[in-house]
Amino acid sequence: MRAIYLIARREFLSYVATWGFWLSLASVPLFMALGIGMPILIENSQPTRYYVLVDETGGSLEAAIEAQAEASRAEDLERAREAARDLFGDMPQIEAALASQPQLSDERYIRIDAGTTNLDELRPYLTGDTTFTAADGEHRLFAAIYLRQGADSAIQIDYWSANVSDGGLRSQIRNALRAYMQTQFLIDAGVDPGLIETADDLTPSVRELNPERTGDTAEVTDAERIPLVVSAMTAIGLWVIIFSVVNMLLTAMIEEKGNKVLEMMLASTRHHEILTGKLIGVAAVSATLLVVWGGVALLGTLGVQQVAASADMPIADILAAVLDPGLLLPALGYFIIGYLMYGAVFLAIGSLCETLQDAQTLMSPMMLIMMVPLLLVIVALKSPDSSIVAIASWVPLWTPFIMLARLPHDIGIVDIVGTTAAMIAMAAFVIWGSGVLFRMGALNQANQDTVKGWFGMGGKKKPAAS
Repeated sequence: MRAIYLIARREFLSYVATWGFWLSLASVPLFMALGIGMPILIENSQPTRYYVLVDETGGSLEAAIEAQAEASRAEDLERAREAARDLFGDMPQIEAALASQPQLSDERYIRIDAGTTNLDELRPYLTGDTTFTAADGEHRLFAAIYLRQGADSAIQIDYWSANVSDGGLRSQIRNALRAYMQTQFLIDAGVDPGLIETADDLTPSVRELNPERTGDTAEVTDAERIPLVVSAMTAIGLWVIIFSVVNMLLTAMIEEKGNKVLEMMLASTRHHEILTGKLIGVAAVSATLLVVWGGVALLGTLGVQQVAASADMPIADILAAVLDPGLLLPALGYFIIGYLMYGAVFLAIGSLCETLQDAQTLMSPMMLIMMVPLLLVIVALKSPDSSIVAIASWVPLWTPFIMLARLPHDIGIVDIVGTTAAMIAMAAFVIWGSGVLFRMGALNQANQDTVKGWFGMGGKKKPAAS
């Protein structure tokens, strides 16, 4: 036990007693902020597109496009109000703040008056040979759009643009005019325009109910939907953490073998003690990261949940679902078992390799094995009852990830107990087998040359001297 402790302590300090570890620890909030803010930053950093719209019908099609844009903004505002009510309840301050916003969507496309509607005169602006001055600097013209209507009332859109990748403006105008054409068709058929407007406002009221409950408690709430998303995100996070940690084990093992450090350790320590100590030491590094920032996140979420509960906000139930021990405790158990399985395998792979190049050839099949559960977790998010997901969850190497995504669903005690037992048995077998392979690799009884010898790639042996 002392040898295991000393090796684990050495592995732990070799990572913790470095500037890189503390910089990584401090950068976790930065990466979290980037993960949350990057999509917003990317969306807000999109360039403004300036376009010219020429309505050759006298303005009716232009008015239809403006009316559709206004209706879309009103719909966005109503969705934002509903989301705010679902999270915070009826709060006049939030309602007033949303109502004060002129629009919720970013106007990336701005219509301008170029002083001409002639295509030949606009062409240099479209190609970038000539620019115009706007409030934010010099710009080329993104698009010139000509609207015309034929004798059969068919609308034709001539969309001139050198940018073939951004089709947002083209889609907006096409959808707006399609709605206009459908409305005009009904009006021409004798339908009262007031009835059409009333029909557009009609929408069903959907209540999602759970048949296992009755009365007012039967309605499904957001707090019941959140665990489904949280479980899938936790499974993906577990995959990322395990993959990162086992890579640390692999690179460290190759480095120690190349520097003959492993040979010196074997002179005074048994191979299974080295394997166990390394697994525990690197696990302690990961535990340090998880305890620090996982604990901060957990306490922060718990504090917000308590405040929201005291204010009787609906978001309190959502946060309580996130903190459900029925999800957090299995996640911890699956992490431990998954780490032990994959960590032992990667240590064995590292013992067989002399260089990182050797490791890459052995890593390819492992990467394929590890990519499968990542894809199935995404499938399980929408189709947890899929037969492929259910069968794959019985594959012990994939069980930690897929079962974590399936836990919030009613999957039955047989699946939970059976897959867990198979996973634990597989973990014990993998650790034992990796230990044997680790001993052979550490003593150079098995390496890349051994594999070459199986396929006759080692060349002919020289005859022994007489």
